Amino acid sequence: MIRIDSLSHTYPRQKEPALDSFSLELAEGAITGFIGPNGSGKTTLFKALAGRILPSSGQVLIDGPAGREELIAHCLYVGDDKDLSPVSAKNALLYARCRPTWDEAIFTRLAQRFELSLKGTLSRRSLGQRALFTAALGLASGAPITLLDEPSGNLDVPTRLALAEEIIRVNAEAEGARTILISSHIVSELESLIEHVVVLKKGRLVKAMPAEELRSAAIALVGNPTTIRAELASEAKTRILDERPLGRLAEIRIVGHTPELLESLSLSGIEIQPLSFQDAFVSLISEEK
Repeated sequence: MIRIDSLSHTYPRQKEPALDSFSLELAEGAITGFIGPNGSGKTTLFKALAGRILPSSGQVLIDGPAGREELIAHCLYVGDDKDLSPVSAKNALLYARCRPTWDEAIFTRLAQRFELSLKGTLSRRSLGQRALFTAALGLASGAPITLLDEPSGNLDVPTRLALAEEIIRVNAEAEGARTILISSHIVSELESLIEHVVVLKKGRLVKAMPAEELRSAAIALVGNPTTIRAELASEAKTRILDERPLGRLAEIRIVGHTPELLESLSLSGIEIQPLSFQDAFVSLISEEK
């Protein structure tokens, strides 16, 4: 059981908290994506989970309250490479091999696929090359909870897709023994990678759900705007997120719809369209004013 209980953190000289009473029970053995606008608290949350920062309040429970030493033993944070930048690739690898769960076969496979060199320091490599090297260390670490913070932000599209394949493969090979958490701004590319999604905004939890449910959380209605609004008038839980004119028609995005409402809209000649994974995310964020 992995649970985050009312985690809050405010950085020195900052008025607004980076995390604000954040609570969540994580799906063990799964790949979970964490998405949100810049400054939503993703990196702070990951570093608190990995024991890199001590939160202002709250706690993390891994089969019971987990102190910093337990978090460091169970979790591995892979994100900014400031700690590794001045280090040679060989020394970084030697240090990573000290973890008892290290899997040399995984690193060898990733090194071959991504042509990772062990020559020189990481600071002399491009941002993409550094990201691949640190991601490989993280995936080969065998850490029960592996936190990948923007692992593909500096990679080209083919390499991002290849890395996603390897993340899925590593998780599958672990047969439920590893929980992988990923934060990313490239929302559309997470869709085929993650099993669960967590949406954050301003340090708070917006939604946590299976990834396939994100699309259906918001939908678009296309048709006569007067008819649409008349249908929605009696639905107390349905909210209009935004409206875009389409000549005499309009596209109106909503959340909080029911099967009965959708049936009524369809009978009234209103076209119901699903949103893309990314558009559904944007709609959920817009809902949280």
